[in-house]
Amino acid sequence: MKKIVWGIMALFLLTCTHNVKLPLLEAAEEYQRAHQYFESGNYGKSLELFRAFFNNHPGSELVDDAQFYYAESFYKIGNYQEALQEFQFLVVNFPNSEYSEKSLLRKAQCLEEMSPLIQRDQEITKKALEIYEEFGLRYPYSKYLDESKEGIERMREKLNKKLLEIAEIYIKMGKSKAAKIYLVGVLKRSDKWDDKAYLLLGDIASKEGQDSLALFYYGKVGGEFESEAKKRLDKIQ
Repeated sequence: MKKIVWGIMALFLLTCTHNVKLPLLEAAEEYQRAHQYFESGNYGKSLELFRAFFNNHPGSELVDDAQFYYAESFYKIGNYQEALQEFQFLVVNFPNSEYSEKSLLRKAQCLEEMSPLIQRDQEITKKALEIYEEFGLRYPYSKYLDESKEGIERMREKLNKKLLEIAEIYIKMGKSKAAKIYLVGVLKRSDKWDDKAYLLLGDIASKEGQDSLALFYYGKVGGEFESEAKKRLDKIQ
């Protein structure tokens, strides 16, 4: 009889325990737990725990901290589309947060990572350049300013390379006038591609019978295209 009674009581206690909800962790404790997974590189787990933190503690003063590391977790795993949205959420909704500055930079970096190959449309590249430039204006004394300037340079050079590619396409199509417009644009915006631009301008002038102008352009070519330019110069001279 005693065995039966104890069995019933054990079953009752087990049922009650199963139905009782465990108390929520304090906001700071739950945040720290999620952040520890982030620091250890377990970004999948940190995403899971930060989501739980948002659900359990929407009014916590740590929400912007959690929002940053939630977005940063997406960034670390290479999900730049989701990261971009989450960094944008922080910038818009927590403009006074200590993480707002880094989040704006991350927006530009996400766009850069999403920027397509040079053969495709470069609207995302232009947007990345715009955000990098915005960062420099908003945070002129930021410790991340060098990163921003380097990003600006990379995006400008990518856009300049695109101009050069378009010019080459126009040359192949026999549309030298349009090609020259793009090549002059490259010369105005970039030092990196000016040798190739001068070489192509020399080719256009040579085909149009403007030998003196071709000599001028070929004479400006240096770097990796210098030997090619000299060959063309020799033919004209």
